[in-house]
Amino acid sequence: MRRLASAPVFTTRYRRVACWWVATRLLLLLWSLQGLPYFSRGSVLGDVEIYKGWASTLTAGSFPSGDSQWQYPPGAAFVMLIPKILAKTGIGYVNSFFFFALAADAAVFLLLVGQAERIAAESRRPPHQSGLWAWVIGGVALGPIMFMRYDVIVTAVAVAGLLAVVRANGKRSAEQAERRTWELRGALLGLGAIVKVWPAVLLLGLPPKQRGRRALASAVACAVVVSGLLAAALPGAMSFLGHQGDRGIEIEAVLASPFMIASWFGYPVHTVHKDGNFQLAGHGTGLVGSAAIFLTLVGFAVVLWWRVRRFRPERWTPGLMYDIGFTTLLIMVVTSRVLSPQYLIWLMGLAALCLAEDGPGRRGTLMGLPARMVMGCTLISQIEFPLLFAQVMYHGFWGTALVAARNLVLLAATLIALRKLWTATTAESEDTAPAPAAPGDDHPVLAPAGALRPQSGSVQEA
Repeated sequence: MRRLASAPVFTTRYRRVACWWVATRLLLLLWSLQGLPYFSRGSVLGDVEIYKGWASTLTAGSFPSGDSQWQYPPGAAFVMLIPKILAKTGIGYVNSFFFFALAADAAVFLLLVGQAERIAAESRRPPHQSGLWAWVIGGVALGPIMFMRYDVIVTAVAVAGLLAVVRANGKRSAEQAERRTWELRGALLGLGAIVKVWPAVLLLGLPPKQRGRRALASAVACAVVVSGLLAAALPGAMSFLGHQGDRGIEIEAVLASPFMIASWFGYPVHTVHKDGNFQLAGHGTGLVGSAAIFLTLVGFAVVLWWRVRRFRPERWTPGLMYDIGFTTLLIMVVTSRVLSPQYLIWLMGLAALCLAEDGPGRRGTLMGLPARMVMGCTLISQIEFPLLFAQVMYHGFWGTALVAARNLVLLAATLIALRKLWTATTAESEDTAPAPAAPGDDHPVLAPAGALRPQSGSVQEA
């Protein structure tokens, strides 16, 4: 209890942001539990009821492979089953899921507090709280969907995969702690990948050489072992692959907006409900849906090319790791055939990490502007769903225009992020050249804001 009371989150410097987190999450929880009326709780709640049915199928001994809405990797079974275990306390599956999501939300907040403390210790400045405020405000801006989808749980695993630290102690040297840190981070990212795929893209930002190879090997091992065990225990573990292939362009996706706007002028396209989504049907939609996967691969290839051919290993920093992950995730979201509002939770988590680096005298981020653009999209997403979703379904002017505007901002943020990342390795003048990092220090010596700085050594905290 003494250690808990001395945790940074309870100190005066975090009191204001912590109070805002408590207040906003209480509001979200009251909306979710029907303690306060919400605009359209029933439409937002639908997925949790589906999760409940899937949990029953899983406890019966198989994955819900016969349900075309099951489009998740095998690790998602854990997310469905944990609330069922909690429900035995008598609060029911749906309410258990809300509290599970709240715990994941709190975990992200605490991880960001720890990150703010580490950066403050390096810079010898007061903690920079932009990342914390981004998470607090972004969550309430999205509305109760924050607790009514399992994306916040996956985001907590992914953020832990970028921030988790194993400390040195009497039994563990600093070198051993560093090795264990990257093994732990890799395992968490691998676990996240088999729960909802997207954390796998964060592997592109891993450090070069031995640390990155260690984390990558740990991620692959964790994903393969856990998936293999689930497949052996429950039939139908890989059925999601076939269901994913049948997806069309969802009406909120970036690629759907041109079709939606064209329908105002008579283009023959309409909305159908299929595979758990409202998708577009009409001339050209199938072709564009197939091309979406190709566009995603092209975007990933650009980042991979930058990493292999243009990136200078000595310029890697923890901040750059977040920048690469954020950029790659943006590419994945804007080229996806589906862009549900809860996808903003993924981007919020990475944007918060980037913004934590964005204060004066800190390590710096390349993604300050794109991260703020993404945060600006969160409130738009709540207005679009559920308030104006009927208009979006029927291609109404205001709903369609709002979604198109949000998608345009996300597309612009992606292009800006790619450009900043691509030009990040251009030659720097000698007067902004970074000082060498001290041996055993995970974080580089501070240089002018926004400049990439070299990093070497351990992740062990001072």
